[in-house]
Amino acid sequence: MRNAKEGVALAAIVAKETTEGKWSGTGGGLGFGTGGLGLFVGGMSGTKREQSQRAKEFEAPPKASFNWLYVFAPLILLLVVAAMFGFASSFVQFTADVQPAATGTLGRAQEGLGQMASVLGQFVPLLCIVGAALWFIFGRSRREDEENARFKAAEAADRIKEGIYYRLRYVEDDHVVFDPKTGREVPAERNHILSLLNELASSEQAE
Repeated sequence: MRNAKEGVALAAIVAKETTEGKWSGTGGGLGFGTGGLGLFVGGMSGTKREQSQRAKEFEAPPKASFNWLYVFAPLILLLVVAAMFGFASSFVQFTADVQPAATGTLGRAQEGLGQMASVLGQFVPLLCIVGAALWFIFGRSRREDEENARFKAAEAADRIKEGIYYRLRYVEDDHVVFDPKTGREVPAERNHILSLLNELASSEQAE
């Protein structure tokens, strides 16, 4: 087992090799409008973040976020279905209008298809919108509760991972990252580091 003070803390390397700041500048150009040709000059600003490749590899894992897409997925699906049926109905009717009318069996089939498309184009979007409204009122809370439970569990896991991350150390000579508490070590590559964090966090959660 390695000496607990061997190497350098990952967090210290990331802090040293990451720079954050603001930038500003000016820009200009020519523009043509109702008043004629004009010259404009304006200011620009923003933030910048620069990291060495090693700092990117050693950076702390991203924290969990609340998944609103999971919560509203049924609502989005219903609205997409409504839009698809509305568009398909309009397309079928447009095609029927621009094509020459057929006669006989084919003509009756085309007419029946047009009528069916018209009915579906009116009622399916309406049903989807009603269903979306009912889901938003009565069904949303269940999925929100599910996502809240998942998010709280993920936050708890993140706190454990954060504690583990701040004790991990990098040994440059061997190009490994190790945990002084358990003695576990892995190659100093991001995928291995994240796997180590997940394994150690799972072990600590089980204790």
